[in-house]
Amino acid sequence: MSAALTTLCLPHLKARLNRLASDTTLDDTLSMRLNAAQSELLDRGVHLIEDDADDQMILVDLAAYRYLNRDQPGGMPDWLRFRLKQRWMSLKGRAT
Repeated sequence: MSAALTTLCLPHLKARLNRLASDTTLDDTLSMRLNAAQSELLDRGVHLIEDDADDQMILVDLAAYRYLNRDQPGGMPDWLRFRLKQRWMSLKGRAT
């Protein structure tokens, strides 16, 4: 996983979770969540571009969803599933 992307996205994930930037108590856990989300996206065929703001937010949204819903049954919300599918499809369009 890209450590640089994790470092870039960590403050955004903390903001998404309503945590203060200065609060570092969960940094290790949140960094692992970002790495897991990156891995999940790579497994789905989505290769993130580090300096792309949309890619950073997709990673943050997926990590936040996984963190906030870790004990909840059910599927991924439509808005997130749609965003991931659109991102995956945009990559397929560039490959041809």
